[in-house]
Amino acid sequence: MLFEDNIPYATLKTVLIVIGTLGMMCSTTKFKYSAKRITLILSLYLCYVAVSSASLIILLGYTFFLRVFLLTISAPAVCLVFWLAEVHPSKAVFSYATQILFSMYVSATITLINTAVHGTKLTDFLIRLTSYGLIIVLEYRFLRRPFLRLSAIAESGWLILALIPCSFMIFSVALAAYPVPYTENPTNIIFIYLLGAVIIIIYFSIFQYLFTQYRFQMAKQDLELLNVQLGHLREKITQDALSAEKSRIDRHDMRHRLQTVSSLLESGNTPEALAYIRQSVSQLQAKEPVSFCKDVILNATLSSYFGQAKEAGIVLETRLSIPETLPVNSGEFSIVIANALENSIRACSSLPSEQRKIICKCIYKPKLMLEISNPCSNSVAFSEDGLPLSSEEGHGVGTRSIMAFCKKYDAFCTFTVENGWFHLRIVL
Repeated sequence: MLFEDNIPYATLKTVLIVIGTLGMMCSTTKFKYSAKRITLILSLYLCYVAVSSASLIILLGYTFFLRVFLLTISAPAVCLVFWLAEVHPSKAVFSYATQILFSMYVSATITLINTAVHGTKLTDFLIRLTSYGLIIVLEYRFLRRPFLRLSAIAESGWLILALIPCSFMIFSVALAAYPVPYTENPTNIIFIYLLGAVIIIIYFSIFQYLFTQYRFQMAKQDLELLNVQLGHLREKITQDALSAEKSRIDRHDMRHRLQTVSSLLESGNTPEALAYIRQSVSQLQAKEPVSFCKDVILNATLSSYFGQAKEAGIVLETRLSIPETLPVNSGEFSIVIANALENSIRACSSLPSEQRKIICKCIYKPKLMLEISNPCSNSVAFSEDGLPLSSEEGHGVGTRSIMAFCKKYDAFCTFTVENGWFHLRIVL
């Protein structure tokens, strides 16, 4: 039942379908304007939909309206939402045309169901309202996050993909409205749903391909990030090795210095001996490096960042019990600790000197667990994934590196704020 003879309800039904379709389009869209402004603009658009639809139905009939709604309603909706959103044109066309195509099938199916059960205008309205409301909630809950991630990674190829929903929309309208409305042509109904099956198969293939590309790009990005940070750690290890070698040479030379002092004292040249001792002491200021664990890479990382913390006036509280053999790659685990300590040092540096403190715990029984905590002055914002958001441009790479490590080793990771303290916990 199209209810084409009841112009007020036909107009109301059209407005309801447009509201549902707009909701679907907005469920996977990130907007650049305030909710108040968006609501005002979309309300004006709905007024246009109501007036233009009623006019076309009155003047040219409902069948003509079905044939041209892509131009009179859908095209302006795509342009309007694109103007309000932060998205590339080709991505917008693909996303919005897909939602419109899906909405067309939903609307047609509801019409056929209501016709089959001999429903009234009220049942038609309630079914549409419930169906669109449920679809919007499900899309926002389950599709918004993965689609935004996917569109952020896949930058090219959207223009070609956009041709798919656009072509199917035109073909579907042709099947549904020529030569008569689909409710009066059972054969066309079969073709419409056969086309729907083809659309599902094509979209399944497309998104499988896109997600494969997404995983590949993410893995490539994480690998490049780890390689860069491993390079920095290797440089640090080389510097520490040179420092340790210099310290060994100095200790070896100490024996010769002591022999020289002994000879000076035995010959009665006490002033010369004291002067030589003072000179030697000034040359031996370097201390034996503190050893935190047996692993060379991890020990160098801890030594470096603990040293930076002390130079920044940060009090360190460490509880380290690290096994000789780690269950993960020591270089990658060192990167995690380096990123976490670097973030903690940066956070503490903005605090008054009396509040600067970092607590670092690492144990391996019963499971390897790392916990790094530091006080925080401001409220920390978190993303939908539970990751801390940085207000400074260029930061946040360390957090992504930590998450890449946790994903690789299937580790449990949490970022929390409790009683003015920021905590990072990783359990393998």
